[in-house]
Amino acid sequence: MAQTPGGYVDVPFKIPSEIAAKLSKLDEVVEGLNELKEAAEALLDRMRSKVTDSHYKLVAYIIFTKGFKTFQAAQLLCRSGYGSDALSLCASLFENIIDLLYIGKGPVRRAMRYEQFEQVEKFYKARKILKKKRLPRGVRKRYVGYMRSLTPQVAKLLQHFPDDNKGWCQKSLFQRAKALGVRAELDYNEKYWIYCGHKHTLPMAVSGWMIDLPDGSLDVTCGPDAKEAFNAVKESAELFLQLCFVIDDIFSTSLKTEIESAQRKISAAAEAVRQKYPELLN
Repeated sequence: MAQTPGGYVDVPFKIPSEIAAKLSKLDEVVEGLNELKEAAEALLDRMRSKVTDSHYKLVAYIIFTKGFKTFQAAQLLCRSGYGSDALSLCASLFENIIDLLYIGKGPVRRAMRYEQFEQVEKFYKARKILKKKRLPRGVRKRYVGYMRSLTPQVAKLLQHFPDDNKGWCQKSLFQRAKALGVRAELDYNEKYWIYCGHKHTLPMAVSGWMIDLPDGSLDVTCGPDAKEAFNAVKESAELFLQLCFVIDDIFSTSLKTEIESAQRKISAAAEAVRQKYPELLN
C-alpha cells in the first residue's frame, strides 16, 4: 500500500473512479475532520491520568473511547462512499451522548448502575435462553454453567434492575432524552429516527440509497455512492463534537478552544461545499 502524508497508507480496497471523483468534492471538509481527530487524541491523553478519580470519569472514558472509534468508522465509510451506512453509526453516537449527559445528572449513582449492569445483563440474557424449551445440543449445559457463575455475582444487584428489558437505567432512550430537556427530546424526534432508519433499513430511509439512472428510472445502490456521504460526514462530525465538548467539561481538559477551532473549520468547509456542489444536497 502506498504511503501518504501523516503516516497513513492508502485504503486496501478499490472504488469506482466516478465515485472517487464525486467524493473528492468533500476534500475541503477533511482538514477540519483531521483537526477534530487531533483534538480528540489530545482529550484522551489528558483523560488517562484522571480516569480513576471516580466511577463517573471511568464511565465517561469508556463511552468516549467507544464514540471516538465510531466517529472514525463513520468517516472512513463516508470517504469510501458508504454514507448511508455511516448515518446508521450516528445512532450509536447519539446514544453515547444521551447516556453521558444522563449519567451526568446523577454522576455517582448512575455511573455505578452503568458499571453494575454489565454482569446483570449477561445474567438476564442467559436466563432468557434457558427458558426456551428446546435448544441446540450442548447449549443448555453451557448456559447452566454461565448461570452458576453469574448468579452469586448479581444476587445483590437485581433489585436495582427489576425490568430485564429496560437496560442499565431502567428507562428507554426516549425517556432519557426527555429527562435532559427540550433540546435533547427534539434531537431524538428530529434526528435519531433518521439514523435508525438507515440502521434498520426502514422505509423512510430507502431514498438514502436510491439513485436515478441515465434512462430516468430508479434503482438502489449495492456499492459505494456519493449521495449520502456529505450528510453523513456532517452529522457524524456534529455528534462527535458534542461528545468532545461534554468530555472537556467533565475532565476539565482546557481543550475547548481546540475543539471550537475544529468545529468552525468543519462548518465553514461544509458551507463552502454546499455552495460549490449543490447537487450533494439532493
